[in-house]
Amino acid sequence: MDAGKKKLRSLNKRHTQALEIELLRKELAEEKDARRALEAKVESLLQGLKDTRDMYQREVNRLQVENRDLKEKLEKAEKTIEWFRKQKFGGTDEPLPEGCVIELEFNEPGSSKANEPSAKELNEPDCDKLNDRKSIRSNEPGAREANEPKAEGRPKGQQAGSSGHGRTNRDNVPVSETVKLEIPGGCCCKKCGKKYRALPETDNSELAELLVWVHRILYERVRYAPQCQCEGNKIETAPPPPRLYPRTTIGNSLWVYLSVQKFLHGVPTNRTLKGLSLAGLPLAHGTIVGGFKIIEELLTPLYEAIREHCQGGDFWNADETTWRVFDAEKIQWWLWLIASTDCAVYILDQSRSQDIPQEFFGGAVGTLMTDRLASYKSLPEAIKKAWCWIHQRRDIYKLYLGVPALKNWAQDWLVAIAELFVLENERHVLWRLGRAVGTVWETAQKRLEDHVQALKERWENELRLPKLHKMQKQALNSFKRHWDGLTVFLADPRVPLHNNRAERLVRGAVVLRKNSFGSGSQWSGNLTAKLLTLFQTWLINELNPDELLLDYFNVCSKTPGKPPPDITDFLPWSMSDERKRQFALPPGYQKPG
Repeated sequence: MDAGKKKLRSLNKRHTQALEIELLRKELAEEKDARRALEAKVESLLQGLKDTRDMYQREVNRLQVENRDLKEKLEKAEKTIEWFRKQKFGGTDEPLPEGCVIELEFNEPGSSKANEPSAKELNEPDCDKLNDRKSIRSNEPGAREANEPKAEGRPKGQQAGSSGHGRTNRDNVPVSETVKLEIPGGCCCKKCGKKYRALPETDNSELAELLVWVHRILYERVRYAPQCQCEGNKIETAPPPPRLYPRTTIGNSLWVYLSVQKFLHGVPTNRTLKGLSLAGLPLAHGTIVGGFKIIEELLTPLYEAIREHCQGGDFWNADETTWRVFDAEKIQWWLWLIASTDCAVYILDQSRSQDIPQEFFGGAVGTLMTDRLASYKSLPEAIKKAWCWIHQRRDIYKLYLGVPALKNWAQDWLVAIAELFVLENERHVLWRLGRAVGTVWETAQKRLEDHVQALKERWENELRLPKLHKMQKQALNSFKRHWDGLTVFLADPRVPLHNNRAERLVRGAVVLRKNSFGSGSQWSGNLTAKLLTLFQTWLINELNPDELLLDYFNVCSKTPGKPPPDITDFLPWSMSDERKRQFALPPGYQKPG
């Protein structure tokens, strides 16, 4: 019995030892796995540290090279400034220091620049730079041969080292959804594995999204049956929802979208319809054409009111561009632009003759800034004509590019005209700041007048010279013919040296013409003129064309197919301040002109 008990105890002891050995083996294996994982993590961290060190070393090397280049550019800039200072005060025969380059950008009409000429345009040209045709950027014919490489100049976009404007503020855009983002599986210590606690503050990021939501609104029109025999069994039905014209199934917001896409953004209607069909909304082209024809009639009162207001101004910009009307006997028409300080009017006509200016400005008194088109020259003396210096300068610039014998002569004139822009801009800044009195103003005015007088004496003296080149004489005679209009700005600081405002206002029509080739019929061309007039007038007055056109269509829907009897709420000059705030442009939108 005792031997059996001893044997049993021995077996139990060996079993216990075997279990302990197995447990120790498992623990040892787990420790080995943990050690291997730790070694792999350490190796990964070391590799990451090495990569980070290499990245920072590369960045240090790049910054050292950039710093060296910036120091060289700064030295060249200081030398260039010193050279200009000598040129301005007393003059100098010293050449521009070696390695210093003056960038030129000759902006021709049609470019979307600010009201004042850019700093590049106002710099006095350097002779060596001007003598290299490849260094001059221009849209003029002959500025660069077809096989000639483009000149290397300042790269486009924000330059390295310059301070940016930061992220665009979009606080006016509503937040539609807030999504909470967490680290998958939570966050814990990489050494001991203890979990982190979540903080109440979050680090927020945002994404701007666009949702195209095509939908229908179903109006359930209640029907009523009589419960008496007084009028028989006639059933009455609730009236249909307000709509732009009878029987249309297209809502006002969609009509606004179609109008804005084409006549503000220049997108052809067919392209817009394809985009809507991708979103699941097929629309027949004929339906849209029929609706636009009715819209053209609805806009007539607004168009006429804006035109009448523009005629009552005292300062205008004007320009014109070609337009096509394909069902007319003569396909090529003209789209005229006449803009006062607070509105813009577009007029479609078959002719580029004096008829349109004569009709529009009949009985008006003021100043008209435009190019040298003969149609404007026929206006009565009550309209003072101010001619564009950019067009005048273009005559000289063409000679500089195309007539080698006149290159030096043209270069001198370009420098003189550039100085004119500098002096006029100095005076214009004072005028805009409300400082058109005092010694500073008088000095700026005197410098400008003296320079203009010097230009006059220059072309007068050159016209007396014998054996002038034919094209040289034409350019000088142009100064003689247009001098009164070229110098209107001296007595009226409102008048700029250029007609860039009109060029910018007509640019949208040019883009639309290039994208859609023009209009299929005259009524369509008239619709173009009317919507361009409305959109640009509202934008000039910092009003939202989308919202205002929708509001106008909603008012028209009260009498489907007919314009409202009162349109004063849609004219900026008769609109209440509260309504202007209601329909103000969103922050960041840049108005034209």
